[in-house]
Amino acid sequence: MDIVMNTKDVVMRNTEYAGKTLDQTISCENVLRLRHGVYLVSINREGDPLPINKDTTLQLGDIITVYGAESDLNRVISKIGAPINKSEKTDWIFHGFGLVVGLVIGLIVVRIGSVPITLGAGGGALLSGLIFGWIRSRHQTIGNIPVGASQLLQDFGLAGFVAIIGLESGMQAISTICEQGLSLLLIGLVITFLPMILAIFFGKYVLGYKNAAVFAGALSGARSANPAFGEVLNKAGNAIPTNSFAVTYALANVFLTLLGPLIIAFV
Repeated sequence: MDIVMNTKDVVMRNTEYAGKTLDQTISCENVLRLRHGVYLVSINREGDPLPINKDTTLQLGDIITVYGAESDLNRVISKIGAPINKSEKTDWIFHGFGLVVGLVIGLIVVRIGSVPITLGAGGGALLSGLIFGWIRSRHQTIGNIPVGASQLLQDFGLAGFVAIIGLESGMQAISTICEQGLSLLLIGLVITFLPMILAIFFGKYVLGYKNAAVFAGALSGARSANPAFGEVLNKAGNAIPTNSFAVTYALANVFLTLLGPLIIAFV
């Protein structure tokens, strides 16, 4: 009879093993009976692989990859936590609820005097994404979305955003240049590039940014530049720049809302 071997990912949920090292866990009497025929392949925590050695400490929410026969795997998985079933289906309820929460957050307006402050749809979606992304990292059995679908949304969303901006402002920009001349275009280029260049030197030599991806995320957020942030994520190959982008993006939205009316009033 052929024995079918398989590989499965398991979310660590058993508090009995949480906080223990691999050496302590494997030495437990009940684990010695369970692990027969099952091999540990990898351990991941929040997307980062952990070294498989005796000093590695297990935590709740760790993703443990095991290999073995189906019957042996089921025996071990029932004691570790919950299996992550690989699927090409999207959890529309989870992601749809996240979108609704983001839109609701974007509708919230706080007034300081007569100045309205709001994150807007973009800021609300970003904050909601951070919250639901954290929930997904803690509960890997919900919120599934295939890698291909996720990549399509990123690429198509970015392209669509840029296209809409061009369609909305293209005709007005051309007519303005025709009326005012190229001097207005040159002034716009200086206003766009000069603060960014100064910010690069300030961040590198004064704030002491060492990680280029994190720094690029912060710069993108400070300019509320979603297309630039999409390219930063693409080059970084991970979501680490999201942390710096989220902070500066939120601050930029607040300060732009506050300073806009003040500049118009005093200039």
